[in-house]
Amino acid sequence: MRQYQEQIRLTRRSAAIMMLMRRGCPQSPESLGVIPSIEAIATTLDNIRTGLTNFDGQYIAPPGCELHIYNVKRSSGTYSYYKLTAENAMFAPSEKEQEVRVIHLSHQHDARYIEAQLSIERRNKLTQVRTLLHNASTLLEEATRLLEQTTDMNSPNATVEVFNTDEIIPID
Repeated sequence: MRQYQEQIRLTRRSAAIMMLMRRGCPQSPESLGVIPSIEAIATTLDNIRTGLTNFDGQYIAPPGCELHIYNVKRSSGTYSYYKLTAENAMFAPSEKEQEVRVIHLSHQHDARYIEAQLSIERRNKLTQVRTLLHNASTLLEEATRLLEQTTDMNSPNATVEVFNTDEIIPID
């Protein structure tokens, strides 16, 4: 039987990688919890999309609209009424031909007032969700930048600076 002797050429970097992969208890994105975190984010985004369907068919007040109370004096007394007021004329008119700034909603127990109040709450919740999603997006972009930097470090042309070559010891 003939014995063949193979000669394998390794760079210092590939030898270091082989040694660390064999002896250094290598980790992976999954073992460090990165993959489960990505899956949790995907699940949360699906839940948010599902939650947004609760707003289908519901009135949501435009930005800059608020409820205001005003008093009306009648011969039988003074009554408090509510109106939905915008900064600019944007509401469809009921009688005029041009847009109006105010929609009168009647008293506190009227369905128009209750629905207008709920619509402002819906708008505020959606605005908060938008802000939180923007913050999450910014954090995810930062994670992407970190991974791009890691990709640059792993390229075969990456330079590694060794400070004291006298302390380099042979591998196995």
